[in-house]
Parts: sequence; C-alpha cells; structure tokens
Amino acid sequence: MENEVRLVMMDIDGTIVNSPHNRSVTKELCETVRLVAERGILIGLASGRNYGHVISQMGDIGFTGPYICNNGAYVVMDGQIYREVLLTDDIIDAAWKQAKELHCYIEFSGRNVMHTCELPGYTGLTFPKVGPGNYLDIMEYDAHIPERMHKEYISKITLVVNTKEKAAEIERFWRFGELKEEVYLSNSFWYCLEITRKGVCKGEGLLAVAKRLGIPMEKVLAVGDGDNDAEMLKAAGISFAMGNASKAALAAAKYRAAPVTEDGARKVLEQYVLNYTAPNYPG
Repeated sequence: MENEVRLVMMDIDGTIVNSPHNRSVTKELCETVRLVAERGILIGLASGRNYGHVISQMGDIGFTGPYICNNGAYVVMDGQIYREVLLTDDIIDAAWKQAKELHCYIEFSGRNVMHTCELPGYTGLTFPKVGPGNYLDIMEYDAHIPERMHKEYISKITLVVNTKEKAAEIERFWRFGELKEEVYLSNSFWYCLEITRKGVCKGEGLLAVAKRLGIPMEKVLAVGDGDNDAEMLKAAGISFAMGNASKAALAAAKYRAAPVTEDGARKVLEQYVLNYTAPNYPG
C-alpha cells in the first residue's frame, strides 16, 4: 500500500530528545529526517519553545518546516508567519504576580527570544542557554519586567515550579480564576505550566498550517509525548504517542511508538513513512 503522508510534525522534548536528561538528537534520527525530506515530504517541528530556540537547536538537522512554536501561538515556514496570537497585558501581569507569590521561575516567550527570570526564593530547575543563537534573555529580577514584556511579542508564558502543590495552585487559578475565559493552560512536564490565549494549542497550529499548505489532515502524521501534544495528536490523521507519553497524549493518539530512550520517533519515520509498514494500535 502506497504511503500518502505529506506532512510530518514532531514534538521535541520527550519525543526526539530526552529532555531534561539529554538534549542531543541521535545521528540515526538526523539521517532519517534527511531521507524523509528527500521524498518530498514536509517534516517540521511542534514545540513549546520559541522559533529562535528551535532553529538554534534543530536548524542544521534537516527539518524542512513548518514550525509550530510557543505551543501553537506562533507558526512560521520559510520565514513567513502563518499564525501569531499574543497574550494581553492583563495575562502578563497576572502571571508575574503569581510567579512572585509562589517563588517561581518564569519564561516569557516571544517570536525569537525567550525572556526568563528566577524569582527570589525559587530553588527548582532553571534552563540555561544551550547552543548558538540569541534566543535566550536571562533577566535579573526587576519590578518593571512586566512593563518591558508589554512591549514584546509575547505569545506564551511558562511558570516553572519546584513542588506539585504550587503546580496545583497555578492550575486552579488559570482554570477557574477571573482570566479562565482568556487563556489555555497546558504543560510539557508537571513542573512546567504553559499559558497561551484561549483556543491556542499545537492542534490549532497544525490545523492552520495544514489548511495554508492545502494538505488534508488524513495525510498528516504527528508524534508527541506530553499533555501539550494531545490536541495535535487528536487533529492529525495519523498520530503516535511515545512509549513515555503522558496519559493525555496516549489517549489522544491513534498509535503508540517506542519510548524516547529507544529512539521511538525515528522508528516511526523509518517503519511507517519510509517503509510503508502499517502501525499497530496501542495495546
């Protein structure tokens, strides 16, 4: 049976790299991405990262795009913006206030730059600059940071915490508080809670780019592992959740891949896209 996949979209963290344990992509995956692109199949990335970060880390691997960044709030291909949904000043201010109260690490993600700040009292994970590019702006704590962010193109905010109690409190506020009708809350890991505008997610980003490219969804293959991949996995005609995936991602996907520690994303490309082997349904 001839494989008719025309677009492949892959998550990054937990899917093609074992973040935060190992951020390198295997040589075998790089070669497989190249072979997929040589077949004339578009192969892009869908990430919570901003475009500058994605390109700095993955720009020389062979992905041809499109790029769904900031969890679907920023979509770009060949330097052309397909979609951008910015956060309001009220949302930026509320996130900053919560970060101060809970002693969080906060990331304001724009088009090409992620502005980060470690609030006083925070003791958890931080994400230092890795690789080339000017995608990261590490800010010293300053009460005027929200005013500065009002002038940037911020389409996603991430609150990073060090306890599940803080994560639960953040979730309660954004799901049930006064701004609940304005935002969409997701997470890539339990300690990273990601805020975008209502209706913004990787799934909506995928729908937008597929429509723009004239590619039917049944000819789109997506691979992911996190809660923030679930809507993308639902939207794609062919979708794989990694063996290490969250419950939400596993429930949303049509098929299951091997875990990231076994290079499961590469195996999906080799077996299904390159060799036309029909996937098995998850058990």
